[in-house]
Amino acid sequence: MKKSCFLVLVLISFLFVKPISAKTLGAQEISVILNTHSENQLRFRRDFSQKELELTGDFEQLRPLGSDWAFELTSQGNSVSCVLSEDQAMEFVETGRGTNIFLTGKIQTVRKNDSNNSKPILELDQCRIRLLSRNQVASIPIEGRWKGCNVRIGKKKYNGKSCSLYVTIRKQSDGYAISDLKRSDGRPIEVVAADFAGSALPEWSTKTLQTGVITSYNCQFEETNQNSFICEWEEPKREGTINFQRIR
Repeated sequence: MKKSCFLVLVLISFLFVKPISAKTLGAQEISVILNTHSENQLRFRRDFSQKELELTGDFEQLRPLGSDWAFELTSQGNSVSCVLSEDQAMEFVETGRGTNIFLTGKIQTVRKNDSNNSKPILELDQCRIRLLSRNQVASIPIEGRWKGCNVRIGKKKYNGKSCSLYVTIRKQSDGYAISDLKRSDGRPIEVVAADFAGSALPEWSTKTLQTGVITSYNCQFEETNQNSFICEWEEPKREGTINFQRIR
């Protein structure tokens, strides 16, 4: 009888603990993932194992991992590793430390960091990795309201009249910040990261709250054009080009 009551209580506790939904996770959630693994590995497996993670970070090292290779990087102060075959790893044999990386992968486990035993490393597999170029950073007056219009989505090209994103950038005491962000279809959206460099925004990312999809932007600025900049964007299953025009 006692055993039956215990099983009922366990079942009820699982019903009332809401698991993490199957949405794409971002770099800002890595600390929670690592803490969950250290506190309760069963909850880690339920909430995070095999979930999609998308982030940008800085390349650290390629290390042997059995017959495979560990592609290691840091993102928001956390260590992340992607398991690659040797053929996959050879694509990055010339990659230097500090190179900016965009990747998506499936969360696999957490292991000890060989270079820092006190700091865990989040291990991913099925990774898609892209090196982000060092953009030209121009000194342009970026403060104001910008309208983003499609130039390309996948292989389909647009005339730049289909505008889907509106961004307001404000100057603050410590630099710049995105103060307002809106999609033309009305879906709620938020800024995940915005890395300003001088008076430009070479790399930033957004998250659509209804779907959890994170979009990463890699932008180019030109000093000769003060009222426009262009960004290549990427999501887990699609990518494209968007042109931003100043509207005020």
